[in-house]
Amino acid sequence: MNRLITAALIAALLPASLIAGKVKTVTVSAPAHYEKASLQQAVVSSEGTVRLARWLKPLVADGAFDAARVWDVVEDKNGNLFAATGDAGKIFKIAPDGAATVAFESKDSQVLCLMAAADGSIYAGTGPNGLIVRIDSTGNAKVMSETKEGFVWALAFDDEVKTIFAATGPHGRIYRVSPDGKAEPFFQCKQDHVLSLARATDGTLYAGTDKQGLVYRVDAKGKGFVLFQAAQAEVHCLQLADGALYAGTSSPSGGRTVIRSSAIERTDGVSLTKRTGPNAVDTGVDKDALVVGPREREKDTERPNSASAPSTAGSGENSVYRIGLDGSVREVFREKGLVLSLLKTKSSLFVGTGSKGQLFEVNEATRERSEVARLDHGQIHRLYPRRDGSIVLAAGDPGKLFVLQDRFAAKGTVVSEVIDAKLVSRWGSMGWQADIPKGTKLTVSARAGNVAEPDETWSEWSAEQSDARTAAANVPPARYLQWRMSLTTDDVSVSPALANFSLRFATLNQAPEVTGLEVPNPEIARESKRMKLKWTATDPNEDELSFDVFVRKEGWKDWVRVEDGLSKSEYEWDTATMPSGMYRIKIVASDRPDNNEEEALSGERVSGLVAVAHEPPAVTLKLAGIEKSRATFEAKVEGSLVRLSGATFAIDGGKWSSVFPTDGLFDSKTESFRFPSETLQPGTHVLVLKVRDAAGNVGRADLVFTVERPK
Repeated sequence: MNRLITAALIAALLPASLIAGKVKTVTVSAPAHYEKASLQQAVVSSEGTVRLARWLKPLVADGAFDAARVWDVVEDKNGNLFAATGDAGKIFKIAPDGAATVAFESKDSQVLCLMAAADGSIYAGTGPNGLIVRIDSTGNAKVMSETKEGFVWALAFDDEVKTIFAATGPHGRIYRVSPDGKAEPFFQCKQDHVLSLARATDGTLYAGTDKQGLVYRVDAKGKGFVLFQAAQAEVHCLQLADGALYAGTSSPSGGRTVIRSSAIERTDGVSLTKRTGPNAVDTGVDKDALVVGPREREKDTERPNSASAPSTAGSGENSVYRIGLDGSVREVFREKGLVLSLLKTKSSLFVGTGSKGQLFEVNEATRERSEVARLDHGQIHRLYPRRDGSIVLAAGDPGKLFVLQDRFAAKGTVVSEVIDAKLVSRWGSMGWQADIPKGTKLTVSARAGNVAEPDETWSEWSAEQSDARTAAANVPPARYLQWRMSLTTDDVSVSPALANFSLRFATLNQAPEVTGLEVPNPEIARESKRMKLKWTATDPNEDELSFDVFVRKEGWKDWVRVEDGLSKSEYEWDTATMPSGMYRIKIVASDRPDNNEEEALSGERVSGLVAVAHEPPAVTLKLAGIEKSRATFEAKVEGSLVRLSGATFAIDGGKWSSVFPTDGLFDSKTESFRFPSETLQPGTHVLVLKVRDAAGNVGRADLVFTVERPK
């Protein structure tokens, strides 16, 4: 059954107080929206659909199997499973009935890899002392070879000549180990660790390395050719299937880098380093997080001529590549996190990851993938297909074994990340679109609080609601909220499927603030009587604002509104319509456009005093004297409200000439002037003096005088 709540219907279901303000919507519909959510027995597809996870059945009862991590697992011809573990360096044997016993206990802390031979023998590689162990078909276990390397990461076997190939580190070697345990270097590369191996039926070896993310093809003579270079630093796992080589990468930082960190000491004193990261361990050695060092990258490092990665992965992203044996490459999977295990079946490609312990199923044709299962925490280090068709998952942190069931878990939950409304808010309707088959159910509840991390001060989870048409948060007003979706099924063959979820809320209304007000400086000269006002304003609720402009002259009791309902934060005030005087300007911001009249709030800001001056300066002019046909004049000018800004004079209707105060500065409302004329002809003359103030007002005075003929 599909249920889609439209925006109009949601609005109709909201409380009236919510409809009054600006309603905001939280929408969850894409995989990225669940990155910070907590999922228990629930998974998210690449389309953002949430379903119940496939059921992971524990293979061994709690308490019967004690390991920090399970690195590898294989099955012998009698149906017994063998599990390579750390940090106690044990190999466990798990009988078909689930009973677990210790088959071998190494002096090394980690048993890193396993391999089953056709004769029923089980081989294992260890670290940090690089041992190879053989458990024969009777259960007798012994160290058959010491490679003198730090780590044996992976094993391959040639059944015809009973020869073992061991991928090792920290010197980038593959060893060939004879049946009597003699280990000889077979292949050497300039990488630090050979981390993974795959052997073709014609005897060709494929090897994945760290440091530069190289995949080598090694022929029967030990000659290597770089088949592929990944965008990431580590090729952690390889599998040959369907005429291609699948390679998974596990680089914590995504790029090719040299990692340095704290040292781990081998029992023989050789110093190794342990990478820190999401899959690092506090004791022992982490298979997925080890590099030798510190050691700089050699300048003569191999530069492959083979295919490179088809696209550049981002930081922390890892990939699965399908490499054709002719060298063609196609990326079929990419994910933030570490690709730790691969399993290609006839119909699907399964990818196990860390550190969230997610298991993905990939459709290679479309690159669509679905998360099918998820551990509570930890990593999926190995995916192993048993002869009965089931798939075993070997996990770390803690070390456990699971069998992937072709059925859904009975119940799963999604708890959202904490939603921060930034302000105390009223939380309204919750709606979703989901496919809910018969026998399944989907319910939602919510809780809220005013601290960022949920604690005892938060509200209790609200009652579970199953009807998307009427569901509401039902929590007290608060800044923070979490929602919880519960998925259940009575028929393990089907699961509810959540396509999207939405939540409506409105912050409690808070008053806007006028954060700044700019008015023209009255001391800066201007010609126009229009005064341009500018201001800035913010609203905590992000409401649309309108603005009113008020003015008040000194001595007036009340404010006068000169403009209202402005949508822009600027206004030109025509001061010619107001009497002269000193004024204050007030800007009032209102959130009324997004709120009803009863809930609308406002904020205001008042300027300092601003002069509105219309009266021209008063000019007093006199003749100070005439000497040698040149006249000297004196003037005193008094402005009203603003400083004087300029003066010019003209004689007998001639050109205007600038004149300056006696102190040289136009810096006050009152100025004195003394200035001479040019040489004048005898006779009567007229002088006109104009003085301008900063408000653009002009005062004038004139003087008629006579220049006598020289005697």
